[in-house]
Amino acid sequence: MSFRLRLIVVSALAVAAAILLVSAAVYVVVYGQLYKEFDRSLKDRSAQAVSLPQGFKPTPCQVYITKSLVDKLGGYYQTFNSTGEVLKTYGLPGYYQTINSRGQVVKTTVLSEGLKLPVSKREVSVATRHSKPSYHDITIQVPGDKGLQKQNLRLYTDFLAPNCAIQVARPTTSVTRPLKRIAYALLVMGLGGIGLAAVLGWAIAGAAMRPVRQMTATSEYVAHTRDLSRRIEMRGRDELARLAKSFNTMLEALDFSLRSQRQLIADASHELRTPLTTAKTNVEVLRRAKLPKEEQEAILHDVSQQIDELTVLVSDIVDLARGVEPNLEVEDVRLDLLVEQTVARARRLSPQNDFRLDLESCLVRGVPSRLERAVANLLDNACKWSPLDKPIEVKVSRGTVSVRDHGQGIDDADLPLVFDRFYRAAAARALPGSGLGLAIVRQVAESHNGSVSVERPSDGGALLRIELPPVD
Repeated sequence: MSFRLRLIVVSALAVAAAILLVSAAVYVVVYGQLYKEFDRSLKDRSAQAVSLPQGFKPTPCQVYITKSLVDKLGGYYQTFNSTGEVLKTYGLPGYYQTINSRGQVVKTTVLSEGLKLPVSKREVSVATRHSKPSYHDITIQVPGDKGLQKQNLRLYTDFLAPNCAIQVARPTTSVTRPLKRIAYALLVMGLGGIGLAAVLGWAIAGAAMRPVRQMTATSEYVAHTRDLSRRIEMRGRDELARLAKSFNTMLEALDFSLRSQRQLIADASHELRTPLTTAKTNVEVLRRAKLPKEEQEAILHDVSQQIDELTVLVSDIVDLARGVEPNLEVEDVRLDLLVEQTVARARRLSPQNDFRLDLESCLVRGVPSRLERAVANLLDNACKWSPLDKPIEVKVSRGTVSVRDHGQGIDDADLPLVFDRFYRAAAARALPGSGLGLAIVRQVAESHNGSVSVERPSDGGALLRIELPPVD
Protein backbone atom coordinates (compact mmCIF):
# COMPACT_ATOMS: atom_id res chain seq x y z
CA MET A 1 0.00 0.00 0.00
CA SER A 2 1.42 3.37 -1.01
CA PHE A 3 1.87 6.18 1.50
CA ARG A 4 -0.74 8.25 -0.33
CA LEU A 5 -3.29 5.45 -0.09
CA ARG A 6 -2.47 4.92 3.59
CA LEU A 7 -2.97 8.65 4.18
CA ILE A 8 -6.36 8.53 2.44
CA VAL A 9 -7.45 5.45 4.41
CA VAL A 10 -6.36 6.98 7.70
CA SER A 11 -8.16 10.26 6.97
CA ALA A 12 -11.31 8.41 5.87
CA LEU A 13 -11.24 6.27 9.02
CA ALA A 14 -10.77 9.36 11.15
CA VAL A 15 -13.75 11.07 9.47
CA ALA A 16 -15.79 7.85 9.79
CA ALA A 17 -14.99 7.65 13.51
CA ALA A 18 -15.96 11.31 13.97
CA ILE A 19 -19.20 10.86 12.03
CA LEU A 20 -19.98 7.68 13.98
CA LEU A 21 -19.48 9.43 17.31
CA VAL A 22 -21.54 12.46 16.28
CA SER A 23 -24.30 10.27 14.79
CA ALA A 24 -24.40 8.10 17.90
CA ALA A 25 -24.59 11.18 20.11
CA VAL A 26 -27.39 12.68 17.97
CA TYR A 27 -29.29 9.39 17.95
CA VAL A 28 -28.97 8.97 21.73
CA VAL A 29 -30.10 12.55 22.37
CA VAL A 30 -33.08 12.28 20.01
CA TYR A 31 -33.94 8.83 21.38
CA GLY A 32 -33.94 10.14 24.94
CA GLN A 33 -35.90 13.24 24.05
CA LEU A 34 -38.58 11.36 22.13
CA TYR A 35 -39.04 8.78 24.85
CA LYS A 36 -39.06 11.51 27.46
CA GLU A 37 -41.89 13.29 25.65
CA PHE A 38 -43.63 9.96 25.06
CA ASP A 39 -43.46 9.06 28.77
CA ARG A 40 -44.67 12.51 29.68
CA SER A 41 -47.73 12.07 27.45
CA LEU A 42 -48.51 8.74 29.14
CA LYS A 43 -48.19 10.32 32.54
CA ASP A 44 -50.35 13.31 31.54
CA ARG A 45 -53.14 11.05 30.27
CA SER A 46 -53.04 8.99 33.42
CA ALA A 47 -53.12 12.13 35.56
CA GLN A 48 -56.08 13.52 33.69
CA ALA A 49 -57.93 10.26 34.16
CA VAL A 50 -57.09 10.17 37.86
CA SER A 51 -58.08 13.81 38.36
CA LEU A 52 -61.75 13.26 37.35
CA PRO A 53 -64.29 14.88 39.67
CA GLN A 54 -65.37 12.81 42.63
CA GLY A 55 -68.90 12.77 41.29
CA PHE A 56 -67.67 10.53 38.52
CA LYS A 57 -66.08 8.08 41.01
CA PRO A 58 -69.00 6.43 42.79
CA THR A 59 -66.89 3.71 44.38
CA PRO A 60 -63.20 2.96 44.53
CA CYS A 61 -61.80 1.64 41.28
CA GLN A 62 -65.06 2.52 39.47
CA VAL A 63 -64.30 5.49 37.24
CA TYR A 64 -66.72 6.79 34.70
CA ILE A 65 -64.83 8.25 31.74
CA THR A 66 -66.93 10.43 29.48
CA LYS A 67 -66.71 10.43 25.70
CA SER A 68 -65.59 14.06 25.70
CA LEU A 69 -62.70 13.22 28.03
CA VAL A 70 -61.66 10.33 25.81
CA ASP A 71 -61.76 12.63 22.82
CA LYS A 72 -59.59 15.04 24.76
CA LEU A 73 -57.12 12.47 26.04
CA GLY A 74 -57.05 10.07 23.12
CA GLY A 75 -56.20 6.38 23.46
CA TYR A 76 -58.02 3.46 25.08
CA TYR A 77 -59.51 3.75 28.54
CA GLN A 78 -61.15 1.26 30.78
CA THR A 79 -62.29 1.29 34.38
CA PHE A 80 -62.81 -1.69 36.58
CA ASN A 81 -63.80 -2.37 40.14
CA SER A 82 -62.24 -4.49 42.83
CA THR A 83 -63.95 -7.57 41.45
CA GLY A 84 -62.52 -6.98 37.99
CA GLU A 85 -65.75 -5.89 36.37
CA VAL A 86 -65.30 -3.50 33.45
CA LEU A 87 -67.41 -0.46 33.99
CA LYS A 88 -66.83 1.57 30.85
CA THR A 89 -64.67 1.32 27.71
CA TYR A 90 -63.78 3.88 25.08
CA GLY A 91 -61.48 3.28 22.17
CA LEU A 92 -58.96 5.64 20.68
CA PRO A 93 -55.26 4.89 19.84
CA GLY A 94 -53.84 3.45 23.03
CA TYR A 95 -54.84 1.10 25.83
CA TYR A 96 -56.06 1.71 29.37
CA GLN A 97 -56.56 -0.75 32.15
CA THR A 98 -57.17 -0.68 35.90
CA ILE A 99 -56.05 -3.37 38.32
CA ASN A 100 -56.63 -4.08 42.00
CA SER A 101 -54.20 -4.92 44.77
CA ARG A 102 -54.37 -8.62 43.92
CA GLY A 103 -53.22 -8.03 40.35
CA GLN A 104 -56.65 -8.66 38.88
CA VAL A 105 -57.72 -6.59 35.92
CA VAL A 106 -60.77 -4.59 36.85
CA LYS A 107 -61.36 -2.83 33.57
CA THR A 108 -59.55 -2.82 30.24
CA THR A 109 -59.99 -1.15 26.87
CA VAL A 110 -58.03 -3.74 24.91
CA LEU A 111 -60.40 -4.48 22.05
CA SER A 112 -59.60 -8.16 21.56
CA GLU A 113 -61.80 -10.27 23.76
CA GLY A 114 -59.86 -11.82 26.57
CA LEU A 115 -56.73 -9.75 25.83
CA LYS A 116 -55.34 -7.83 28.72
CA LEU A 117 -52.24 -5.75 29.46
CA PRO A 118 -49.64 -7.73 31.43
CA VAL A 119 -49.60 -7.19 35.18
CA SER A 120 -46.45 -7.83 37.21
CA LYS A 121 -45.70 -7.63 40.91
CA ARG A 122 -44.38 -4.12 40.42
CA GLU A 123 -47.71 -2.89 39.01
CA VAL A 124 -49.55 -4.56 41.95
CA SER A 125 -47.29 -2.76 44.42
CA VAL A 126 -48.15 0.51 42.67
CA ALA A 127 -51.84 -0.20 43.40
CA THR A 128 -51.02 -0.56 47.09
CA ARG A 129 -48.73 2.48 46.94
CA HIS A 130 -45.70 0.39 47.89
CA SER A 131 -43.93 1.40 44.66
CA LYS A 132 -43.66 4.50 42.59
CA PRO A 133 -45.22 4.78 39.13
CA SER A 134 -43.29 2.73 36.58
CA TYR A 135 -42.56 2.60 32.86
CA HIS A 136 -41.54 -0.39 30.79
CA ASP A 137 -41.89 -1.74 27.27
CA ILE A 138 -44.22 -4.64 26.48
CA THR A 139 -45.41 -6.62 23.46
CA ILE A 140 -49.02 -7.72 22.96
CA GLN A 141 -51.08 -9.43 20.25
CA VAL A 142 -53.61 -7.19 18.52
CA PRO A 143 -56.05 -7.94 15.68
CA GLY A 144 -54.77 -7.17 12.21
CA ASP A 145 -55.46 -7.85 8.56
CA LYS A 146 -53.75 -11.23 8.85
CA GLY A 147 -54.95 -12.19 12.29
CA LEU A 148 -53.21 -11.36 15.53
CA GLN A 149 -50.05 -9.35 15.16
CA LYS A 150 -47.39 -8.30 17.62
CA GLN A 151 -47.42 -4.71 18.75
CA ASN A 152 -44.80 -2.98 20.87
CA LEU A 153 -46.21 -0.76 23.60
CA ARG A 154 -44.93 1.58 26.24
CA LEU A 155 -46.74 0.88 29.53
CA TYR A 156 -47.16 3.36 32.36
CA THR A 157 -48.71 2.30 35.71
CA ASP A 158 -49.87 4.85 38.29
CA PHE A 159 -51.96 4.86 41.45
CA LEU A 160 -55.68 5.52 40.84
CA ALA A 161 -57.52 4.86 44.07
CA PRO A 162 -56.94 2.83 47.22
CA ASN A 163 -55.97 -0.70 46.17
CA CYS A 164 -56.41 0.30 42.57
CA ALA A 165 -53.99 1.38 39.79
CA ILE A 166 -54.44 2.60 36.29
CA GLN A 167 -52.32 1.44 33.38
CA VAL A 168 -51.89 3.48 30.22
CA ALA A 169 -50.22 1.97 27.17
CA ARG A 170 -49.53 3.36 23.72
CA PRO A 171 -47.86 1.91 20.65
CA THR A 172 -44.23 3.03 20.32
CA THR A 173 -44.53 3.58 16.59
CA SER A 174 -44.74 7.33 17.15
CA VAL A 175 -41.21 7.06 18.54
CA THR A 176 -39.67 4.20 16.56
CA ARG A 177 -40.69 5.54 13.16
CA PRO A 178 -38.98 8.94 13.63
CA LEU A 179 -35.97 7.15 15.08
CA LYS A 180 -35.76 4.90 12.04
CA ARG A 181 -35.98 7.90 9.73
CA ILE A 182 -33.30 9.70 11.73
CA ALA A 183 -31.07 6.61 11.71
CA TYR A 184 -31.48 6.27 7.96
CA ALA A 185 -30.72 9.95 7.44
CA LEU A 186 -27.62 9.73 9.66
CA LEU A 187 -26.46 6.62 7.79
CA VAL A 188 -26.86 8.30 4.41
CA MET A 189 -25.15 11.48 5.58
CA GLY A 190 -22.38 9.45 7.24
CA LEU A 191 -21.69 7.43 4.10
CA GLY A 192 -21.77 10.60 2.04
CA GLY A 193 -19.39 12.30 4.47
CA ILE A 194 -16.99 9.37 4.35
CA GLY A 195 -17.10 9.34 0.55
CA LEU A 196 -16.52 13.09 0.44
CA ALA A 197 -13.66 12.72 2.93
CA ALA A 198 -12.08 10.03 0.73
CA VAL A 199 -12.32 12.25 -2.36
CA LEU A 200 -10.97 15.29 -0.54
CA GLY A 201 -8.31 13.10 1.09
CA TRP A 202 -7.21 11.91 -2.33
CA ALA A 203 -6.86 15.49 -3.56
CA ILE A 204 -5.23 16.77 -0.39
CA ALA A 205 -2.86 13.80 -0.20
CA GLY A 206 -1.86 14.42 -3.80
CA ALA A 207 -1.03 18.05 -3.02
CA ALA A 208 0.73 17.13 0.23
CA MET A 209 2.74 14.35 -1.43
CA ARG A 210 3.92 16.55 -4.30
CA PRO A 211 7.09 17.65 -2.44
CA VAL A 212 7.79 14.04 -1.52
CA ARG A 213 7.43 13.03 -5.16
CA GLN A 214 9.79 15.84 -6.12
CA MET A 215 12.35 14.66 -3.59
CA THR A 216 11.99 11.09 -4.80
CA ALA A 217 12.42 12.14 -8.42
CA THR A 218 15.43 14.30 -7.52
CA SER A 219 17.13 11.55 -5.52
CA GLU A 220 16.53 9.03 -8.32
CA TYR A 221 17.87 11.52 -10.88
CA VAL A 222 20.99 12.20 -8.78
CA ALA A 223 21.55 8.47 -8.21
CA HIS A 224 21.22 7.79 -11.94
CA THR A 225 23.17 10.74 -13.37
CA ARG A 226 25.54 11.58 -10.47
CA ASP A 227 24.56 15.21 -11.02
CA LEU A 228 24.55 16.87 -7.61
CA SER A 229 23.56 20.29 -8.96
CA ARG A 230 19.85 19.35 -9.00
CA ARG A 231 17.72 21.09 -6.36
CA ILE A 232 14.13 20.95 -5.10
CA GLU A 233 12.04 24.10 -5.39
CA MET A 234 9.92 24.46 -2.27
CA ARG A 235 8.06 27.33 -0.64
CA GLY A 236 6.56 27.72 2.79
CA ARG A 237 7.68 26.92 6.30
CA ASP A 238 5.97 23.64 7.01
CA GLU A 239 7.65 20.32 7.78
CA LEU A 240 7.87 19.28 4.13
CA ALA A 241 9.45 22.61 3.21
CA ARG A 242 12.01 22.14 5.98
CA LEU A 243 12.63 18.59 4.77
CA ALA A 244 13.16 19.85 1.22
CA LYS A 245 15.50 22.54 2.50
CA SER A 246 17.48 19.94 4.46
CA PHE A 247 17.59 17.74 1.35
CA ASN A 248 18.94 20.66 -0.70
CA THR A 249 21.50 21.39 2.00
CA MET A 250 22.61 17.76 1.91
CA LEU A 251 22.95 17.90 -1.87
CA GLU A 252 24.97 21.12 -1.59
CA ALA A 253 27.27 19.50 0.97
CA LEU A 254 27.73 16.44 -1.23
CA ASP A 255 28.31 18.61 -4.27
CA PHE A 256 30.87 20.70 -2.39
CA SER A 257 32.58 17.57 -1.08
CA LEU A 258 32.75 16.03 -4.54
CA ARG A 259 34.05 19.23 -6.10
CA SER A 260 36.59 19.54 -3.30
CA GLN A 261 37.79 16.00 -3.89
CA ARG A 262 38.12 16.60 -7.62
CA GLN A 263 39.92 19.87 -6.99
CA LEU A 264 42.22 18.18 -4.50
CA ILE A 265 43.07 15.46 -6.99
CA ALA A 266 43.68 18.01 -9.75
CA ASP A 267 45.84 20.21 -7.53
CA ALA A 268 47.72 17.25 -6.09
CA SER A 269 48.45 15.87 -9.54
CA HIS A 270 49.74 19.27 -10.61
CA GLU A 271 51.92 19.68 -7.52
CA LEU A 272 53.25 16.13 -7.73
CA ARG A 273 54.10 16.37 -11.41
CA THR A 274 56.96 18.88 -11.00
CA PRO A 275 59.02 17.12 -8.29
CA LEU A 276 58.43 13.74 -9.90
CA THR A 277 59.58 15.03 -13.28
CA THR A 278 62.65 16.63 -11.74
CA ALA A 279 63.54 13.50 -9.79
CA LYS A 280 63.07 11.34 -12.90
CA THR A 281 65.31 13.66 -14.93
CA ASN A 282 68.06 13.55 -12.33
CA VAL A 283 67.89 9.78 -12.15
CA GLU A 284 68.09 9.52 -15.95
CA VAL A 285 71.12 11.78 -15.94
CA LEU A 286 72.82 9.59 -13.33
CA ARG A 287 71.99 6.44 -15.29
CA ARG A 288 73.10 7.59 -18.73
CA ALA A 289 75.98 9.97 -18.11
CA LYS A 290 79.35 9.35 -16.52
CA LEU A 291 79.61 12.38 -14.30
CA PRO A 292 82.30 13.34 -11.86
CA LYS A 293 81.76 12.25 -8.31
CA GLU A 294 81.07 15.79 -7.10
CA GLU A 295 78.28 16.29 -9.65
CA GLN A 296 76.81 12.88 -8.83
CA GLU A 297 76.74 13.82 -5.16
CA ALA A 298 75.01 17.11 -5.98
CA ILE A 299 72.39 15.36 -8.14
CA LEU A 300 71.80 12.72 -5.46
CA HIS A 301 71.38 15.51 -2.90
CA ASP A 302 68.77 17.17 -5.13
CA VAL A 303 66.96 13.87 -5.57
CA SER A 304 66.95 13.35 -1.81
CA GLN A 305 65.49 16.82 -1.25
CA GLN A 306 62.83 16.22 -3.90
CA ILE A 307 61.89 12.92 -2.24
CA ASP A 308 61.61 14.69 1.10
CA GLU A 309 59.36 17.31 -0.50
CA LEU A 310 57.26 14.56 -2.04
CA THR A 311 56.98 12.84 1.34
CA VAL A 312 55.78 16.04 3.00
CA LEU A 313 53.42 16.77 0.11
CA VAL A 314 51.90 13.29 0.16
CA SER A 315 51.53 13.43 3.96
CA ASP A 316 49.76 16.79 3.72
CA ILE A 317 47.46 15.55 0.95
CA VAL A 318 46.59 12.48 3.00
CA ASP A 319 45.83 14.67 6.03
CA LEU A 320 43.57 16.92 3.97
CA ALA A 321 41.76 14.04 2.30
CA ARG A 322 41.32 12.13 5.54
CA GLY A 323 40.25 14.99 7.77
CA VAL A 324 39.61 13.98 11.37
CA GLU A 325 39.73 10.23 11.76
CA PRO A 326 36.55 8.87 13.41
CA ASN A 327 38.52 6.68 15.84
CA LEU A 328 40.38 9.63 17.38
CA GLU A 329 38.95 10.47 20.77
CA VAL A 330 38.03 14.03 21.65
CA GLU A 331 39.15 15.12 25.10
CA ASP A 332 39.76 18.19 27.22
CA VAL A 333 43.02 19.85 26.15
CA ARG A 334 45.03 22.53 27.96
CA LEU A 335 45.61 24.71 24.93
CA ASP A 336 48.31 26.82 26.60
CA LEU A 337 50.38 23.75 27.53
CA LEU A 338 49.96 22.25 24.05
CA VAL A 339 51.17 25.50 22.42
CA GLU A 340 54.08 25.71 24.85
CA GLN A 341 55.22 22.19 23.93
CA THR A 342 54.83 22.89 20.21
CA VAL A 343 56.89 26.09 20.49
CA ALA A 344 59.60 24.19 22.36
CA ARG A 345 59.82 21.72 19.46
CA ALA A 346 59.92 24.60 16.94
CA ARG A 347 62.84 26.15 18.85
CA ARG A 348 64.83 22.98 18.45
CA LEU A 349 64.10 22.86 14.70
CA SER A 350 64.65 26.61 14.15
CA PRO A 351 67.10 27.78 16.84
CA GLN A 352 67.84 30.98 14.88
CA ASN A 353 64.26 32.27 15.44
CA ASP A 354 63.20 34.08 18.61
CA PHE A 355 59.81 32.94 20.01
CA ARG A 356 58.04 35.09 22.59
CA LEU A 357 55.10 33.55 24.46
CA ASP A 358 52.07 35.11 26.12
CA LEU A 359 50.07 32.14 27.43
CA GLU A 360 46.83 32.27 29.35
CA SER A 361 45.44 29.11 30.93
CA CYS A 362 42.75 27.81 28.57
CA LEU A 363 40.81 24.55 28.16
CA VAL A 364 39.26 23.34 24.90
CA ARG A 365 37.72 20.12 23.57
CA GLY A 366 39.66 18.48 20.77
CA VAL A 367 42.12 15.93 19.44
CA PRO A 368 45.59 16.84 20.82
CA SER A 369 47.57 15.49 17.85
CA ARG A 370 45.48 17.42 15.32
CA LEU A 371 45.61 20.65 17.30
CA GLU A 372 49.37 20.27 17.69
CA ARG A 373 49.73 19.82 13.92
CA ALA A 374 47.74 23.00 13.26
CA VAL A 375 49.83 25.09 15.71
CA ALA A 376 53.05 23.63 14.27
CA ASN A 377 51.97 24.66 10.77
CA LEU A 378 51.35 28.23 11.96
CA LEU A 379 54.79 28.33 13.58
CA ASP A 380 56.43 26.86 10.47
CA ASN A 381 54.76 29.50 8.30
CA ALA A 382 55.98 32.25 10.64
CA CYS A 383 59.54 30.88 10.61
CA LYS A 384 59.60 31.12 6.80
CA TRP A 385 58.70 34.82 6.78
CA SER A 386 60.04 36.27 10.02
CA PRO A 387 63.44 38.05 9.92
CA LEU A 388 66.01 36.54 12.26
CA ASP A 389 66.34 39.82 14.17
CA LYS A 390 62.61 40.06 14.84
CA PRO A 391 60.65 37.88 17.32
CA ILE A 392 57.76 35.54 16.51
CA GLU A 393 54.94 36.41 18.94
CA VAL A 394 52.73 33.55 20.12
CA LYS A 395 49.68 34.27 22.27
CA VAL A 396 46.95 32.06 23.79
CA SER A 397 43.78 33.60 25.24
CA ARG A 398 40.26 32.15 25.68
CA GLY A 399 40.56 29.46 23.02
CA THR A 400 42.42 31.66 20.51
CA VAL A 401 45.96 30.94 19.33
CA SER A 402 47.63 33.93 17.63
CA VAL A 403 50.97 33.73 15.79
CA ARG A 404 52.52 36.93 14.45
CA ASP A 405 55.65 37.44 12.42
CA HIS A 406 57.37 40.67 11.37
CA GLY A 407 58.07 39.75 7.78
CA GLN A 408 57.02 41.47 4.59
CA GLY A 409 53.35 40.81 5.24
CA ILE A 410 50.59 39.59 2.94
CA ASP A 411 49.19 41.50 -0.01
CA ASP A 412 45.55 42.52 0.10
CA ALA A 413 44.79 40.32 -2.91
CA ASP A 414 46.27 37.29 -1.14
CA LEU A 415 44.51 37.70 2.23
CA PRO A 416 41.29 35.82 1.26
CA LEU A 417 43.31 32.97 -0.29
CA VAL A 418 45.88 32.29 2.41
CA PHE A 419 44.10 29.20 3.77
CA ASP A 420 43.20 27.69 0.35
CA ARG A 421 44.82 24.43 -0.68
CA PHE A 422 47.94 24.64 -2.81
CA TYR A 423 47.74 28.41 -2.84
CA ARG A 424 51.11 30.09 -2.70
CA ALA A 425 51.68 33.79 -3.06
CA ALA A 426 54.13 34.95 -5.70
CA ALA A 427 56.73 35.75 -3.05
CA ALA A 428 56.36 32.27 -1.50
CA ARG A 429 56.92 30.21 -4.62
CA ALA A 430 60.66 30.32 -4.22
CA LEU A 431 60.41 29.00 -0.64
CA PRO A 432 60.07 25.33 0.31
CA GLY A 433 56.60 23.99 1.03
CA SER A 434 53.60 22.44 -0.63
CA GLY A 435 51.01 25.15 -0.05
CA LEU A 436 48.94 22.84 2.15
CA GLY A 437 50.09 23.79 5.64
CA LEU A 438 47.60 26.60 6.23
CA ALA A 439 44.85 24.60 4.50
CA ILE A 440 45.41 21.90 7.13
CA VAL A 441 45.17 24.59 9.84
CA ARG A 442 41.75 25.64 8.58
CA GLN A 443 40.55 22.04 8.30
CA VAL A 444 41.59 21.29 11.89
CA ALA A 445 39.91 24.47 13.19
CA GLU A 446 36.64 23.78 11.37
CA SER A 447 36.60 20.14 12.50
CA HIS A 448 36.78 21.46 16.09
CA ASN A 449 33.88 23.92 15.52
CA GLY A 450 36.34 26.76 15.26
CA SER A 451 37.60 29.18 12.60
CA VAL A 452 40.77 30.80 11.25
CA SER A 453 41.57 34.37 10.32
CA VAL A 454 44.47 36.43 9.02
CA GLU A 455 45.36 40.11 9.42
CA ARG A 456 48.07 42.44 8.24
CA PRO A 457 49.08 44.65 11.19
CA SER A 458 49.74 48.30 10.51
CA ASP A 459 53.41 47.99 11.52
CA GLY A 460 54.04 45.10 9.09
CA GLY A 461 54.14 41.35 9.21
CA ALA A 462 51.23 38.94 9.37
CA LEU A 463 48.93 37.83 12.18
CA LEU A 464 47.22 34.43 11.88
CA ARG A 465 44.70 33.06 14.38
CA ILE A 466 42.95 29.82 15.29
CA GLU A 467 39.76 30.43 17.28
CA LEU A 468 38.32 27.46 19.17
CA PRO A 469 35.31 27.37 21.55
CA PRO A 470 36.70 27.32 25.11
CA VAL A 471 35.37 25.05 27.83
CA ASP A 472 33.86 27.03 30.72
